[in-house]
Amino acid sequence: MIDDYARWADTDTEKSTVVELIGYEPYPGAIHGEPVGALQFRATIQPTPNEGPHVACFESQFDFWGVATEEPGEWSDDTAVAHDIACPPDAQRIPPPVDTRLVDVVPDGAEALVVEVLTNAPSAASADDIVAEIVKRMPQPTGEREIAFDPEATAVDGDIGFAMGDGDDCLLVKRDVDGVQVLQVPTILLQPGELGCVAGTALQPGDQLRSPH
Repeated sequence: MIDDYARWADTDTEKSTVVELIGYEPYPGAIHGEPVGALQFRATIQPTPNEGPHVACFESQFDFWGVATEEPGEWSDDTAVAHDIACPPDAQRIPPPVDTRLVDVVPDGAEALVVEVLTNAPSAASADDIVAEIVKRMPQPTGEREIAFDPEATAVDGDIGFAMGDGDDCLLVKRDVDGVQVLQVPTILLQPGELGCVAGTALQPGDQLRSPH
């Protein structure tokens, strides 16, 4: 997670001539609620045109919620947020760690493909048949490091439910006696611990797919 904070800090200070990211340090083994690492910064201030620049370095620790302070949420106190450190003699702006994580997405064109496959699939098609056909023809994502979510399907009493995605980006489709329908389900119901973005959700009764609020 400290890598994410380093990337965000780099983006936020990219055009700054005052604050620079000069280091980051992960804390291996940190548990939830504890700081996960620290970022080091250098600040260069020119008080007046006739004075030399004033240079200072500081470090901030970060936890799951953001900057970690001794008293949670004490972000209005500068000394609680930023701790003075000696500037390393070789301090310079550093690039943040490269993000190599794959990003799961529902590719453009996936919805149209699923609707087509479910519409044309024979009544005897199994859930595995549906998934195999969709995987074979799935459009390739175009974004950097993007891969398609794994699709899933379930067949119950002749109806087919299909799901692909997660709680924030979910494609749900069902085929029943009324035909093929793309379902619009409130995001809150697609989160872990709720119905979730799973094939069985597509086959839930309509009154179970309405917002609870």
